Amino acid sequence: MKRFSHRHGFDPEYSGKPIKHEAPEWLKSAYQSQVLNSLLYIDHDTRQQNSEHRPLGIKDLISQLAADTQTETDEHDFDSWSCWEALEARVLGLEWYQFFDFVESVGHSLQDAEAKYDDDFDSALLERYRFRAYRQSVNELFSEHRVEWRLNVEGLLEAALPKDLEERVASTESKILTGFQPARQHYAKARRYILSPIKDPENSIKESVSAVESVCRTIYPSASTLGVALKEMRKDGLISSMLITVFEKFYAYANAEPAVRHGSHEPSSVLEIDAELALHVSAAFIRAIIAQYERREGKS
Repeated sequence: MKRFSHRHGFDPEYSGKPIKHEAPEWLKSAYQSQVLNSLLYIDHDTRQQNSEHRPLGIKDLISQLAADTQTETDEHDFDSWSCWEALEARVLGLEWYQFFDFVESVGHSLQDAEAKYDDDFDSALLERYRFRAYRQSVNELFSEHRVEWRLNVEGLLEAALPKDLEERVASTESKILTGFQPARQHYAKARRYILSPIKDPENSIKESVSAVESVCRTIYPSASTLGVALKEMRKDGLISSMLITVFEKFYAYANAEPAVRHGSHEPSSVLEIDAELALHVSAAFIRAIIAQYERREGKS
């Protein structure tokens, strides 16, 4: 629920426009109070007991933040009575890009800490301290306040996708996790090239096609190209021949479009929306191929 001052336009910092290349103080404060604080404990003080097994020590986090932003620390940062306020002041004072760096950095710290929850504690009681809970909290906060970034499963901020599409993209990534690792790398690049702050639609299309090619050539290892693999797929009836024709046409487009799959003396006319379409088409095709392949092999 948006704040009273935001709903009625009283907060001069809140424009109501999507937030991309900024991080107003109210957003940093909301992140601190609604997401970060529940993960923190006072570390390096024998008088303080971390009885809830929280994952992030405040003083260690301040040290890391100071190193990342190349700022000095002082006695208030490491005093157990003042470290909470010191961290809050540091977060509020971050530049917008440093704040989003920090959001990612906290996620990576939680990913690193997860092993001890698996090994040492009743993990069911500590789900709220895992990266997936943090990711959900960050994305819900950002969605509520129209921040354009979302944390992906790898802990990196990227442009937001519609919820249903995000679920399909995540499903695709999980499908190509086992047995299709090279394809996963291509797909991650395709996603990064079009969803990161610096867009590269030509390379995104190239990597989308390469992800499909990698999956197909994994299933048909004797195929020397995607075109050959698609012919093999049509021959053994893995998926509908008409669907294969659709992707053959798309493959032909990617090969013919200047600056996508090949160098060209002509300037590129590719738009961001073209790369988004390529990402979605490749995701759907990969899911269909792997699902039918696993069904045929008795793996699903």
